[in-house]
Amino acid sequence: MREIMSKKPLHKIIYDEIVDKIENQFYKVGDILPSESEMEKLFKASRTPVRQALKQLEMDGFIYRYQGKGSFVANYKPIGQWTTMTGFKELYKEEWKKISARTIEVNKIQSPYYANLLEINSDEEIIHLKRVRFFNGEPIIYLEHFLTPELPLEIFKKDSTFISIDQLLNEEQNIEFTSIKEEIEAVSANKDVAETLKIEAGIPVLNSTRVSFDSLLKPIDVTVNFFQSQKWKYRIQFNKQ
Repeated sequence: MREIMSKKPLHKIIYDEIVDKIENQFYKVGDILPSESEMEKLFKASRTPVRQALKQLEMDGFIYRYQGKGSFVANYKPIGQWTTMTGFKELYKEEWKKISARTIEVNKIQSPYYANLLEINSDEEIIHLKRVRFFNGEPIIYLEHFLTPELPLEIFKKDSTFISIDQLLNEEQNIEFTSIKEEIEAVSANKDVAETLKIEAGIPVLNSTRVSFDSLLKPIDVTVNFFQSQKWKYRIQFNKQ
């Protein structure tokens, strides 16, 4: 093990070394990686950067993990790194002047499901926002945000018309999202979604659940979107690094 002398964050050093060993087949597909405690000794690191590195390796498709069994090298290795971290404003810059938003509700709730996604105790209260985005004055996206309780509730109350929560958190808390995990599916609009988007209950809408992580790979926000897909297209931009 080489001496770790670098200005890079320790979790990034661990990540890079494991990726290098996977790509050079020191660790082959199906091999089990050293345990977390073994990595702590190997890299002279605490548990936190080791877990951050493993989480990023899993998100990037290099490994998969089984609870109680360990981390294994996955069969999939990305050819080049692709990112979709382009912001909402950049993706829709041509339509930006026609887009507006409004917060419907701000409160704190208990939700074991979303607390688990935020990696906090299930009985902790989390910040909950209900919002709607408009295009030319018509509702197109119904959103719910579930945020870490460490954030001050006041920043979400003082401006009900912010459009991008990424931008708000960056300006107010100096938080930058560096990684996301998102699932997309078609669902039937429930009563709340239908009333907000002014559509009939039961018709298909596009639903996405996005977990956004900061530079330490800590989950900060879970955003659940419901898109009025007859009037609005969900757009993704990939950039090759």
